Amino acid sequence: MAEPKKTAAKDVETAVAIGACVAKGCKTKPSRFSFCEEHYDQYKFGLIRKTGELVPDHEKKLEHYLSFKQKRGQRVA
Repeated sequence: MAEPKKTAAKDVETAVAIGACVAKGCKTKPSRFSFCEEHYDQYKFGLIRKTGELVPDHEKKLEHYLSFKQKRGQRVA
């Protein structure tokens, strides 16, 4: 019998059910829109989708995001 495919929507439901951020691999308690503060900023910047998956051009956007954070004087992880 074929195993049902795991979808991004199921991952989000699971993360919300256990009280964790929906970003891949993050176990932090969510604070906004099911994201922790750091991943919420990345979501708003366009680095990750609302399901917690990386966008196709993540590497290019990550460089812009890190530059933006550095210019704002915030600590970059």
